[in-house]
Parts: sequence; C-alpha cells; structure tokens
Amino acid sequence: MKRRTALFMTAVLALGLLSGCGGNSGQADTSGSGSGDAQTASGGTESGAAVSDSGQQGVTGTSDETLTIALTAEPPTLMPSPSSLKEAGVVINCMAETLVKWDSETGEILPNLADYEWIDDTHFRITLKEGIYFQNGDELTTDDVLYTFQVKSELSGGSFQIYNLDATEIEDDYNMVFETNGIWVQAPERFCQDTFTILSKNTLEAMGGVDNTELYPVEGYGTGPYTFKEWVPGQYILLERNDNYWNTEKAPYYKNLRFVFVNDAAARAMAVESGDVDLAMELPTSQGQIYEGNEAVSVHYLDTMLTGGIYLNCEREGLNNELVREAIWNLVDVKALNQLTGNGLGKECQTTISPYSIVYDPEPEGTVREVNVERAKELLAEAGYADGLTLEMTCMAVQQPQCEIIQENLRQGGITVNLTVNETPIHFDLLRSGDYDMAITDLSPMYYTENLRLVDGRISTDEVAGGCNYKDENFYPLLDAAYNAFDMDERIAAYKECQDYMKEHYVFIGTNTTVKMELTTAGLTCPGLTGTGWEDFTTVRPVQ
Repeated sequence: MKRRTALFMTAVLALGLLSGCGGNSGQADTSGSGSGDAQTASGGTESGAAVSDSGQQGVTGTSDETLTIALTAEPPTLMPSPSSLKEAGVVINCMAETLVKWDSETGEILPNLADYEWIDDTHFRITLKEGIYFQNGDELTTDDVLYTFQVKSELSGGSFQIYNLDATEIEDDYNMVFETNGIWVQAPERFCQDTFTILSKNTLEAMGGVDNTELYPVEGYGTGPYTFKEWVPGQYILLERNDNYWNTEKAPYYKNLRFVFVNDAAARAMAVESGDVDLAMELPTSQGQIYEGNEAVSVHYLDTMLTGGIYLNCEREGLNNELVREAIWNLVDVKALNQLTGNGLGKECQTTISPYSIVYDPEPEGTVREVNVERAKELLAEAGYADGLTLEMTCMAVQQPQCEIIQENLRQGGITVNLTVNETPIHFDLLRSGDYDMAITDLSPMYYTENLRLVDGRISTDEVAGGCNYKDENFYPLLDAAYNAFDMDERIAAYKECQDYMKEHYVFIGTNTTVKMELTTAGLTCPGLTGTGWEDFTTVRPVQ
C-alpha cells in the first residue's frame, strides 16, 4: 500500500515557524534552525522596542556583487569525509542539494531534487525530477544518488545504517527503490538532512571516490546555486553563482559568496561593523543589545528549534532511582539556562521532542516550571540520599557554561557534580561507552525518531552516542507503537503517549531550544536554515 509522499506540519506549527527575520530588542539562544522565533533587530530601534520585520522581503533579481561571510573556522575539507563539521557543511550546502527539503518556515517535508512514495513497510521509491544538471554538465541520475550514498556510507556510515544500500534497486535513470533495515517510517524524510547532499558520480570517481584526498572539487560536483571557484588556504573560499541552476525561482542574488575565517567572535562582529565582511555567523546572543543601536548593522536571532536538555544515564547508581531524577528536574533552572544561551528567547522543552515538531505534545496552557530546592531535598531523602550524592558529567568546551549552571543548580540540592571538559572525540567516546552520569545535548525537531531511540534502553549507548539508557518494560510497547506508525494521526498519538511517559518518569530533563545570533551589515535579510539547523547563505539579499 502506498503512503503519502510528504509529511506536513500542522497549521498551528506553521504559524509558529518563521524562517525570515523578525525584530526583538531582547536577545536569543544559540543554535540554528530557522523557526518562528527568528527575529531581527535593525540599527536605530529604541531600547527594548525593536520592531518585528518578519514580513521583510529581499529584493528580486540578481547582481554582480559579492557577499562576504565570516565563518567561525576554516573548513578542513569540502569533500565527503568521516566527520561532518558545520563550517564545511554551510559551504557545501551552497553547492550541493538534498533529494527532499525541510521547509523551516512551514515545517513541511517537500520535494526538492526528487519526491518519494512508500511501497511497503520497508521499501520506498525515489523519483528524480528530470532535466536537473550538475555544475559539470552531467544530468542527475539515480546512479549519482546511489554512488554518493555508497561513498558517504564508507566514510561515515552512522547516518546510513537504516538503509540496506546493497539492496537498492535502480529501475531507470529517474526511479530507484530503497530498502530499509526494518521499519523506519522517517527513512525518506531523513534525506532532507545535510548529510545526504547528492554529488556527481563522475566528479567523485575522478577524484578517487572513497579514497579521495583532495580538499575541494576539481569540477562542479553538485546541483546547487553556487559552484566552487577558489580556495586560498588561511584566507578565503570563493564560490560563484551557477547561472544554469535548475531552480530559477530560487536563483541567488549575489554573484559570489566569499567565506573568510575568523575564529574570534568579537573580531567577526568588528569586521561587520567596519564593512570588511557582510555577515558574521554565530555571535554570542548576550551581545545583541550592544549592536542594536548601531545603524551600520542588523542583528538576527534564529531559533534552531533543536531540543536542549540533559541526558540522565538511568542505569547508573542514583539515576536508576526515579525520585533522584525527579529531584534533579526540580533543581535545574531552565530560565537561567535559557538566559545564558539566548537571553530567554528559546522555547521551553520538557522531553526529547522539540516544541516545534509535528509530534510534540504541548504542555497545558498556564503551566509554569519553577526551581523547588526544598522539594528536591525531600525527594533525595526519600530516595535514601539525604546526605546527597555525586554524579559525573562530561561536556565539550562549548557546553561548559551551561554545564556549570547545572552544576551549581544541583549543588543547591546537595548533589555534587564532577564536571569534566573533554575534547570532542573523548567526549563522544565517553557517551558511546556509557561511562557518564549526565551530559547535555541538542536534538533535531525534524528527525524525531532518533529522539525516542535516545531514551530507549534496548538500544546501546554506543549505537546512539549516549542517551538516557532507560530500561523499562512498560515503556517499550509505547516506543514501538511510535516507531511503527506510518499514519500521521496514529504517529502523533503514539508520540504523545511516549512524551507523557517520559515526563511521568523523569527520563530526560528538557531545558530550552537554542537560538543563534547572526550579525549583518544594515539592510540584509536573515540567512535561511537547513534541515540540520545550519545557515543557508544562498537566501541572503538586500531588503526591499
């Protein structure tokens, strides 16, 4: 039986998501999807009264101008690699595209290079649009799709484990059937994520395929609106508009995108103020008000829609007691965390499911979440920890300020948190090994299947790189019902039950969605956002 080819967000959600810019004189959280809380404050607004410009439109047409963007770091490569870093991803996404697209403004999964339809519970067909060409002149075919996925799977297979690529059937140049390893109702929807950008088979093969050691494509390797032009190491990467781009309605305004590398946030901001660059990505949102009175710049706040929260390893001593987990829930100051990461503009999260997700179960109107130290102490005493307990928490350097707030929150209730700041590989090694009590995370609003897997104790910490490791025979049937629900109404109902259960048993401590701040020269629109919550710089234009 065929099932619908795209899953649409509800109208209520659509109203809540604005990928454009809006005005707010406050500040925001730190991450990146383009949601309804995307806001812009332009220079010259009164303190505390920036006017919303969510309806702002960019100029039409194209120009011969160059948009200069300050990245947080120089990408290590622009080719498929074992790791996927944001600095590389935001550049690659200007040149390569995905089969389907996540519309951050409406929340819809839409056709892009292709559309899909389910054939049965473990097979779905991808149908490519005809007449789409790579920048090297080759037409996009199903051979390109399969070869791209095979190369990427060899280099970093985690994202491809749910697909049996060896069983993929190529029917013709435009139609192919994928097989999943078991039931994965979101399998085709995942193709909107940046990991799944499609590259030219001929270009990849010419560069050595999985054995490629080059840092950038010798020929255009994508179907996107920009093609690679030049990379001067340590200085800049230059892309040039693809004037043969298939999607003429989405043709970018700027002829060139020039990416420069500025590690220091203050230096990135100063470069925008001085006019040396046009856009600086990911500045501390706490500095937003510094720039809102500056007529030379515009401040953009982008809610990522990513669920922020705390993994509690429920198999560890102390955390295997529900009363202890409830005590932690009473101690964590979500307002303080929201203020730190985005000056209070993030949306409060309760479970692993984002408030922006189609399967989100909203809290009753008027629900207020407050710190209650006395209640936490009562719960700890009832659990047998009247004298407190000690927990181990791992984090990366970028997470340290948030973790220190959590550390202090728990100290007030008598819980000592030994916080260890680790290099990224060590941090994830600890998560995979299960050798942690607590860790913080950001979770996708789009790929919510994984957000359940992260609390499913039947799935190893190695497979999901951490999670809550919550083993509960009564929970498993609820999880299975959600995993297996193709029908959207059934899926929403199943996910509601899972969220209710998580809240009842304090499996995961939700905090807030993260928001990022981007600074541009005055009169530019916000960057868009991709299915992974990364900036889409191809959409930036001067404001009408």
